[in-house]
Amino acid sequence: MALFGLSHELLVHILSYLDYEHLQVCRRLNRAMDKLIQSSIVLQYSMQLQLYGYEDNPSCPLVIADKIRFLRQQETAWSRLDFEKEATIRIPFNPSSIYDLTDGVLLLGESVSGIQSGADTVRWTRLSNLMESEGVPPSQLWEKIDVGAHIIDVGLSVEEHDLIVVAIDREMENKDTKFELRLLQLSTGLNHPLAAKPSIPLAIIQDPPQAAASHCSVCIEIVGDLLGFLFHYPAGSTRPPAMFEVYNWKTGQCLEIRGLECPCYSTFTFLSPDVIALPNCTENTIELCRIQSTFIDTVPRRLQTSCVLQLPRLGQGYSIAQVTCRSEPKMTNTRTNARAFRSSEPFYLRSADSVVIFNVMTHDSQGFHECLTLIVHTAALLRIFDTEMALSALRDCTNVPASSFCFPSVPKVEAEVSHSPTPALANLPECAPAEYPRIPWTQWGPSICRWLEASFGASRWITTTCGQRYATVEEDPIEDDLTRSTIVIYDFNPRNVRRLAAQHRKRRRRYPPGFRAMDLVGPASEFPPTFQFPIFGGGDVLPGPGVAVGTGVGPVPEDRAGGDISAGVGVGPEGEAASGEAAEIRATIPEYASLIPFTDPETHVIGQIQCETTELMAGYSMQYRIFDEPVRTALPYAQLSSFDTYAYGAVLLDKSMVIGVKLNDADDIRELVVHAIKRVK
Repeated sequence: MALFGLSHELLVHILSYLDYEHLQVCRRLNRAMDKLIQSSIVLQYSMQLQLYGYEDNPSCPLVIADKIRFLRQQETAWSRLDFEKEATIRIPFNPSSIYDLTDGVLLLGESVSGIQSGADTVRWTRLSNLMESEGVPPSQLWEKIDVGAHIIDVGLSVEEHDLIVVAIDREMENKDTKFELRLLQLSTGLNHPLAAKPSIPLAIIQDPPQAAASHCSVCIEIVGDLLGFLFHYPAGSTRPPAMFEVYNWKTGQCLEIRGLECPCYSTFTFLSPDVIALPNCTENTIELCRIQSTFIDTVPRRLQTSCVLQLPRLGQGYSIAQVTCRSEPKMTNTRTNARAFRSSEPFYLRSADSVVIFNVMTHDSQGFHECLTLIVHTAALLRIFDTEMALSALRDCTNVPASSFCFPSVPKVEAEVSHSPTPALANLPECAPAEYPRIPWTQWGPSICRWLEASFGASRWITTTCGQRYATVEEDPIEDDLTRSTIVIYDFNPRNVRRLAAQHRKRRRRYPPGFRAMDLVGPASEFPPTFQFPIFGGGDVLPGPGVAVGTGVGPVPEDRAGGDISAGVGVGPEGEAASGEAAEIRATIPEYASLIPFTDPETHVIGQIQCETTELMAGYSMQYRIFDEPVRTALPYAQLSSFDTYAYGAVLLDKSMVIGVKLNDADDIRELVVHAIKRVK
């Protein structure tokens, strides 16, 4: 039976299982197939979801036509930073250092007793309530959870489980401190009905609570039935320096554990339901570990490291003090929602496309601190992990020494850059055994990552990423008041980058041959409001007086927006290898434009598209750089900076809004300002 002998509905149903790239291939088969795909609203919606990094919410009552309109208008607003009228939220209690933001819920710790660390209770609210709070007393917007003990930190799984995990400490009769986890239902504040053990004991420290909790840090993450818990004391402490445990939170069983002998971990994040990234501050690496246990009837297994990703070699006198990391939303095996937080949004962010950020705080021998941010797609790290697991299985089957196998290298950004040699096997600590594959930075990182310089204040906040976007603030060098800053959004969706690159390439074609920079001389008011300044050699932009350089939007050919997020990206203007997503993106850009600035005539947002390799701290001499080698990275991105400036110490990012944080003198949250992206009316 011929393919087109099938009914229209059956053909659409079959094609709905294809991804974006394969649907684009089908469009090129013949005119009949192209017409079928273009005329099917089901297939068009599927392609738009994949294009922007979303997945459908079948519980939403909207019809597909409205969902497509909603999606396109939302993404257009993001590409222009077109916000609704901002809403200022006063905090009606004394906030502590504890906070979290996920799934449209903002949680803050509350300090009642005046403690310096942790919290006495926690308060939470839905962000949608904050936007609709006009005339409502601020105290009525916040729900309160009181566990009757000092709170060290919390972890949330809102939409999936309606779960809050609270780490607390209690003083025992002998004055020692007992640490435990409380598993509560967020919507009610009561013990979670699915937790067989609502209280999980962790450890006992031979110190009173005030001394024991004042120096420790805690990291909690929940994915599916797994709960990861990291308990850390600073290196050099007489107490156990670190403890990492994985629980099945529903049964209360401890499945796997990483011992107390490793003082080098300060945080972790789930990359998938069974793979975690564990930054090692001492070894300057990122360990990828698979959680293999689902049920333990005796003692927990030791958490095994599957492979180690080396970071660039640190310069003399530099060391890593702390690493924080996060990926949002988390990848789960199911798409079920807890009843209390069942979303009516038309679509969800696709967790498989998310980026993960690593905020790295370093210090040198003089005591100075520098902060850097490393950004990479979770899919890229998981692909490295899967490749290494396949090689390990092959080694086990053939009994061939590990040295005979090499990690398949991605195109190198700089062939001459040397990388740190693998340390002597005997010198590796017990928490990173010698048999684990160690992949040098130059083999895995340059083409799939992007290093950014960050301020200490902004990098303190970790809930700054959602999907493939990352938010931060930058001080405005033009403002006399140094407390003013701009909101900066980075978009690492390669399809969005390609779409914007193709769009602005078309706009540059509008300039007549022989157009000169001197033709732009004159007051800014002489130019029409939609005027776009051309790009000249080297990517320089030459705006007229008082004219901002920012972003614009316009019709985009959808067949130019394909691409694989995880494709290798090797770039460089001097004959360096080029492949994958960045190479395809650069194919839409004139040869002379390595950096594309652009501006929006309505919002005046300042933007640029970066598809080329950049060198970290390029303006510094090597002796003042953090790393002992030139560090070049090439992950493409679009950067948008707000035209207006704000008195924010940091910004937080959720699915459809940016939250400005105003701080008091103690660097605690004083006020929140919500910038919601414009929605369909």
